[in-house]
Amino acid sequence: MTSMTFYQSRNAGVLAKPLSVEGVDDNDPTGHIPRDFLIMGTRIVIPYWIDPVPNDELWVVLRQNGVERRLYTEFYPAPLTVPFLYFDLTALHLATDGIAFLYYKIWKGSGGTDDPSPERQLTIDHRPPLTLAEPRFRHATLWGYLNNNTDPPLTNGATVVIPAFINIAVPGDVAKIHWRGYSSLNGSGPEVPGTYGVWDKPLSAADITNGFDHVVPFLSHISLLFNDDSAVVICQLFRGGRLIAESNKGLVKIDRVTPGESGPSGLNDGEINMTAQEKIVRQPRPRPESLGQEPFGVLATSVNIDKLADESIAISVLESGELTFKLARFTEEDDADEVDVYFAKGTGSLELLQGFIPLGPIAGRDPAAIEIKVPTDMFVEDAQPATPTPYQVQLIVYKGGGGTDDPSNIVTFNIDRTAPFEVKYPSRIKNPPTPAPTFTNAPADAQRLVNEAWMKDPANAELRFTVNVGYPLRRLDDDLEVHLTSAGVSIQVFKGVVDATGAFTVPSTELRKLPNGRVMIHYFWTDLPGNRSASSTPAAVLTLGLALDPKLNKAPLVPFTDPNATTTIYLDNIAGLTAIVERASIDNAEPGDEITLTIEDPNDPTIFVEIGTQPLADADVPFTVTYSQLNEIYGTAQSDKQIKVYFDLVRGMDLFRSPAFFFTTNLYPSGGIYPELPDLTNPAFALPVVTGASNTTDQLLPGDRDKPGKFTVTLALTDPPITPSETAKCYVNNQFVGDFSPFTDATEFSVPISALIIAALPTPTVPAHWTRQKSGIDKNVISSNPKTVTVSGKKIDLLAPAVKVRNPELKNQIDCFAMINATTTWQLGVLIPEDLINLPIGKVITVHFAAYRDPEGTDLILRTEASAPYTIKAAVKLVVTPARTGKPEISFMGNLGAVGEADNFKAAQPVTGTKAFGKYWYTADIGGTQTSEPITMPLDSITSSSEYCDRLPVPAAV
Repeated sequence: MTSMTFYQSRNAGVLAKPLSVEGVDDNDPTGHIPRDFLIMGTRIVIPYWIDPVPNDELWVVLRQNGVERRLYTEFYPAPLTVPFLYFDLTALHLATDGIAFLYYKIWKGSGGTDDPSPERQLTIDHRPPLTLAEPRFRHATLWGYLNNNTDPPLTNGATVVIPAFINIAVPGDVAKIHWRGYSSLNGSGPEVPGTYGVWDKPLSAADITNGFDHVVPFLSHISLLFNDDSAVVICQLFRGGRLIAESNKGLVKIDRVTPGESGPSGLNDGEINMTAQEKIVRQPRPRPESLGQEPFGVLATSVNIDKLADESIAISVLESGELTFKLARFTEEDDADEVDVYFAKGTGSLELLQGFIPLGPIAGRDPAAIEIKVPTDMFVEDAQPATPTPYQVQLIVYKGGGGTDDPSNIVTFNIDRTAPFEVKYPSRIKNPPTPAPTFTNAPADAQRLVNEAWMKDPANAELRFTVNVGYPLRRLDDDLEVHLTSAGVSIQVFKGVVDATGAFTVPSTELRKLPNGRVMIHYFWTDLPGNRSASSTPAAVLTLGLALDPKLNKAPLVPFTDPNATTTIYLDNIAGLTAIVERASIDNAEPGDEITLTIEDPNDPTIFVEIGTQPLADADVPFTVTYSQLNEIYGTAQSDKQIKVYFDLVRGMDLFRSPAFFFTTNLYPSGGIYPELPDLTNPAFALPVVTGASNTTDQLLPGDRDKPGKFTVTLALTDPPITPSETAKCYVNNQFVGDFSPFTDATEFSVPISALIIAALPTPTVPAHWTRQKSGIDKNVISSNPKTVTVSGKKIDLLAPAVKVRNPELKNQIDCFAMINATTTWQLGVLIPEDLINLPIGKVITVHFAAYRDPEGTDLILRTEASAPYTIKAAVKLVVTPARTGKPEISFMGNLGAVGEADNFKAAQPVTGTKAFGKYWYTADIGGTQTSEPITMPLDSITSSSEYCDRLPVPAAV
């Protein structure tokens, strides 16, 4: 859009109705787009405008970082009857983080009257939300149940503990709590209908510091959950409508069925009156007398637990929070079977740990063994003695939940939470292992310098060490883990068991992974259960001085593709394209190193181009990437194509490759390939034709300057047609005048040029050209060569000419009376009125004459056209009607021009009786050719004696 007044868009006053974006809260002025919609995309909703007309044109525009992208250009040949229009807002449209503005604009009837909507701000943020601690359930049992024994009763609701939001939330943020009920114990499967609930809580400073409790109402969120059900709670944190954090799932199991009763409890609990019968509390079964004694015969049930070779439980199991006892399936089963768990520390008496544990329906039990889970915090490790703490566990199965007990075998195991070098009495302390390992084949010099000479000695293929293995309670299966560190880089060089000598070795090649300098050593011990010791105190072990291999930490940069390779390389921005190898990203460089940059087809590594080789210096190394090099990779593609770029560091015969960087190119020009690429002007494009109201090719005459014109392009037979996915744009004097996008393939088109544009064009010539591009993106815009259009000045109303008429009332015609020297030169005298502004003295004009067969002056008689130049002189008095007519003399000031000759007039009336009409006018070059109004009158140059005005005879009609 130019800055001319005629085409300025409205930026004030009434605007089109605002658009909306599905999934974005209309009340959120910042327009945060939810993360799911950033990944899946969403839709733009545009209310259909009030007063549609045929050929309305709609633009949908996204502006971000100062750059506008027209996402959609749509034409509506006929008005629609829909309330809304929908357009996809894709993940690609939303790929760049930041603030964007979305609006639409209606061009009424595809003309120059535009109607823009208000801009809708959108905030695009792909950062994943932070993770909050999972919600807990204040009144759940150790096994994670809410049941009939929950106090306060479930009818008062379930109390959810939402943990603190320290360093995450600020006052005014909103916590959103979601509760979902399931008909399974693990929160899986379909939700139970009617149980879902969501609650918002604005956070105070106290809520952020301490967390808060939220009570989920009993009806209907809990009341619809009965037997072996569960609920899952998630807490989300919102700031200004934007999700910034989300918790892991908190799970609670819900079992409101009391064995022996027909339905769930809770309908008459809590604050509601209950009957006496409903208030009966189920008492635990008495401990069987035989428990802890060896029964006669074979035990009916069998239980075991996974433990290690030293009878201990793995630390990973203890940290999971549950010990799993595997109860073998037994022969006489009942859906109401229950189990009690008894345990004892050491050789003490077995005591009840948990009773009335239902085994569940027979059909749902594991075919091999039934898992009974017990909290690990019930099995603590004693502070003394230093050895692990033994435990024994026995399960009692009660058939059908009754009083017939069936004891299992007793399983024993050890709890060992103490790492090597750790003491647990009087308080638990992890001491660092001591002393430092001994480097038995260390270099002899004081600095223990390991250089290339030392490394090349075959005797030094390994670093040999010994470590202390005489610490208390050591086992041969304790695992040693050794690290070497230099300049902040730490690598693990050994992990495994060592024998009684404490000897272990490290391949010397491991040192090449470290930067040169002082190398420190430290180590850990891990016992069989998985208890890891503290780290030993780092100790200096050697000084490293190797010729290290270069380390290439980063791919080349292609700045044009910033940010983060989201900017595509088009023909428009390929000039000056560079790839940069950052010197700071290369470690261990040496003099003589060289850098070779390569681009490659990611899908075919055999297609590559080496851009060039440069020596590596102390500064960044830039490479210029040309169109021809990129095009070798782009090949025959006609849409976006990724290109891989990387560099090789060459050191002697060795080659070291960098990580790769991938960026997107689109080098296909609309209208097809041409030799002059990447020049955006295709000289093979058909040239346009510009016409005004006079329909004069590539000429705008004065009479055209206040009228609309036309811009026409006709493609050559060999040119590819313009497709519905393309847009052609037309320009006169480099000003946009209109565009064209077909519904079907087109080989020619025309667009109107408004009268306002034509009126504003300068004289004497202007260029006209047209462009071709993919619709919706102003990239790879290919232009035709310019064509020169002649522009005349604006139309000037020249005064009308006249001829002398002897008797205008009776014979208003051109006859011999109007001629000059009819018997000699025989010319028509044309009276030119005085016009000092347009026709000053010395101005050269052209006087014209032609004869026609019809009074309208359309049927030209051949050989009658005549033109003659005339130079304006000082005006004289010209008499139009002589006094002898008896009328007052009529005269005016002007010039008398002459045009025509005998042959022209005789051609008009070649024989007697011929009727003809003469037309006369004059033209002048005043900012282009200006024309007076043509005057058409009857022509009669034959006398009553059948002679012409020159007195020569007129041939008789045959």
